[in-house]
Parts: sequence; C-alpha cells; structure tokens
Amino acid sequence: MAEEAKVKTLKKALDILSCFSVATPELGISEISERLDLYKSNVHNIISTYEQFGYIERNTENGKYRLGTKILELSYIINSNLGLHNAIQPPMSALSVEVNEVIYFAVPKGARIMYLEGVYPATSFNARSMAGETAEMYCTSLGKAILAFLPPDQAIKAISEQSMRAHTPNTITDRNALLNELEHTRKRGYSIDNMEHEFGIKCVGVPVFRRDGSLLGAMSISGPSLRVEDRIEEYAEKLHTASQKISLRT
Repeated sequence: MAEEAKVKTLKKALDILSCFSVATPELGISEISERLDLYKSNVHNIISTYEQFGYIERNTENGKYRLGTKILELSYIINSNLGLHNAIQPPMSALSVEVNEVIYFAVPKGARIMYLEGVYPATSFNARSMAGETAEMYCTSLGKAILAFLPPDQAIKAISEQSMRAHTPNTITDRNALLNELEHTRKRGYSIDNMEHEFGIKCVGVPVFRRDGSLLGAMSISGPSLRVEDRIEEYAEKLHTASQKISLRT
C-alpha cells in the first residue's frame, strides 16, 4: 500500500504536473479537473501559482496550459549535474565553429525526440534555443538517426506511433518508405532531413553512443538546404568525429 502523502496540497500540485506528457503537452482546467477528480477551483488556484513562477505557461491561442521554462531550467541543472552537458557541449561547440552551422543534440522521448542542446554560430542571428522542445522522429535527421539505431523492438514501437503527417512536400508520409529510408541510414551511417520538417532547411544527423555501446541520442548539423547539399558527406564525417568524442566522455 502506498504511503499517504503528508502534505496533501503538495501532492495535488505534483499530480497536476504529472498530467502533462508527450501525448498531452497541453491541457485545460476542465481536463485536469476530470483527470484528477479535483474541483476546478482547486486546479485553477494551483495552476495560477505555477504560472506566476514560470512552472506552467498559458497558450494564448487556445487557452490551455503547458509546462513552462522553469521546468526546463531545473532539468538543465539535473542534466549538468549528471555530466551530460559537460560531455556534449565542447565537441558540439568546436564543430559549430568549424562548419559555421547550427548543431543540435537530442535524445529519444517516447515516439518523439527531445532537444537537449543547441550550439549556434555567431552568424545565426535568428536562431532560438530548442532545448526542452520535442519533434517527430520520422521527419527530422535527429529522429531518423535514432530510429535507425534503436533496438528493433523499440524502433518498431516508435515507428507505429509516428503520425506521418506532411510538414512539407518532401515529408515521408508512408511507413514502408520510412523503413527503406532507415535502412539506407544504417548502411551509410548518417541520416538526412531533406527539407522534410521545415522547407529550406536541410540537416545531416548521426547516432551518438555511450562508451558501453548503448544509444545515447543523436547529433545534427542544420543549415540552408543549398549550403548543406554540397557538404553532406563531409558533414557526416565531421559529425562522426564529434560523436566519438562525446562517446569517450559518457
């Protein structure tokens, strides 16, 4: 039998945070109230307090709530304390300087990827931090690099949960075509996002493994399609070199 919470109000607050997930990133007051069998007034008061301190934020377009940047700050502290940030950042920063492009690092999170780190060259005036954000696997180089090198049972499960909706005319929307693409990715050792997630942006991605050989995540170089197109193999080689440096640190 689970031990009864000593501070019931705090438990309610934590239960509300636990309602948010990859499958349900945004929720309304009524939805949370129904899920937890709490009065709407209780949910509203707790949500309002979270919002005041940045743990939850309101989407002004639909009125629903989602986890806020304060959660990301806390996760960043955990990540740094675990040493992952220190292992990833130096090789990524060096690579960004070398190729003068944006470098991303992501890990699998259910059927999606979650961006952990991003390094931006000085010329990227419009770049924004992606840390903590998620994206689909099937249409990103990071996601495809992860899917291609996941254990088969995990990959099949993740593929079955992909929405396969088209973001651009280049998006792969057929699961058999995706499986063929992943086979090509495994053979050549790197993935390509051929303007599949965002038109005009092409990315090259590689898997990143821990020292023990298990899959840690993926790293990518992202840039304007015309600029990246002529350097795909070069970028893949540089990514592999950087990924090996991360592997030695993890």
